[in-house]
Amino acid sequence: MKRIGVFFIILVILYSTYYDLTIGTLPNGLSDVTSPSQDEEMNDDNDLQEVMVEEFEPFQEITVEPGNTVLSIVEHLHEGPLSASIQQIVYDFQELNDGTKPEEIKIGETYLFPIYY
Repeated sequence: MKRIGVFFIILVILYSTYYDLTIGTLPNGLSDVTSPSQDEEMNDDNDLQEVMVEEFEPFQEITVEPGNTVLSIVEHLHEGPLSASIQQIVYDFQELNDGTKPEEIKIGETYLFPIYY
């Protein structure tokens, strides 16, 4: 009887792992994140900077302190729940900060963080 119980527990663990890796339990925002179109790549840097500021008008400049992450800072800027997915926050942060990845932020440096409504 114990063997059957252990077998079912292992089966449930394997199925939940398979489900999490293929379908996932978090919303998939990867389809919303697209690479820049060819038209944007042809524009010079000034035009791209103007487009970027227009798209992400609501942002705040924050100096990173020890223990801060991009997600923790964005959550701190918002009093209620976030209306954007984690993938969207990462994408917007990279766009606002010239492609700086969230894992590459440095303590004491100032970065722009998106604000969502």
